[in-house]
Amino acid sequence: MSKKRSAGVIQEIPIDLIRPGSQQARRHFDPDALKELSESIRESGVVQPIVLRTRVWGYELLAGERRWRAAQLAGLHEIPAVIRDDLSDDEAFVVGLIENLQRESLTPMEAAAGLKRLGEIHGMTHEEIGRRIGKSREYVSNYLRLLNLSPPVQELVNDGHILLGHAKVLAGLPLNEQLRWADDVIRLKLTVRGLEKRIASERDSKIVFRPAKPSDWQRLERELSDHLACTVVVQADGSGKGELRLAFHSLDELDGLLAKMGYQAG
Repeated sequence: MSKKRSAGVIQEIPIDLIRPGSQQARRHFDPDALKELSESIRESGVVQPIVLRTRVWGYELLAGERRWRAAQLAGLHEIPAVIRDDLSDDEAFVVGLIENLQRESLTPMEAAAGLKRLGEIHGMTHEEIGRRIGKSREYVSNYLRLLNLSPPVQELVNDGHILLGHAKVLAGLPLNEQLRWADDVIRLKLTVRGLEKRIASERDSKIVFRPAKPSDWQRLERELSDHLACTVVVQADGSGKGELRLAFHSLDELDGLLAKMGYQAG
């Protein structure tokens, strides 16, 4: 069998010659959704081709693993594919990651790990990663923040018990506190704002003589936190002197903050 293929041309490739790529970002496939897709494929075929690279043993799957798995369940012997032998390992990873992000087929933690690796491969800031995948810098920062969660909370996020908004708040807490608050979110059905209020209330109760912060300062903190996608603390005395503190969890987040504020290194 000739392995010389033209890039960009859709071809029918034997399913049993295809193996998943070692750099695939996606690891979880919902069995019910896979069965539903296989039934659709059985009726209408595979609408969008998968992406492959030629290998000595056959073909490496770069994008479209869910379609490939469903096609097997549907009993297909061949599947439409585009061969991309022009891609390096890093480029192949990016192609698969972008497709999965666009289809929203990754779990939150798979997306976070994939975005982290993309940044490491190319030395990108959050804003640069966002431009590369067609998403906002805030989108990238929010997902990368999930990597600060403890493993048990990451599982809750992946399983859909904790939403991304809650996870963003939990990621700013110490590791030993995250699971307790995650349990409260599930047990009490807390909104994101409700979670924030309960955390703030508990912290305030531990500070005996802490004066209440004026509402305008609190509003400024909330607005800056939303604008910069990080935790912001403003402290000032009666004369107007004080400090502005920004929290970041990695150098990439710091780069994103600096870019948001318009800073460019000389």
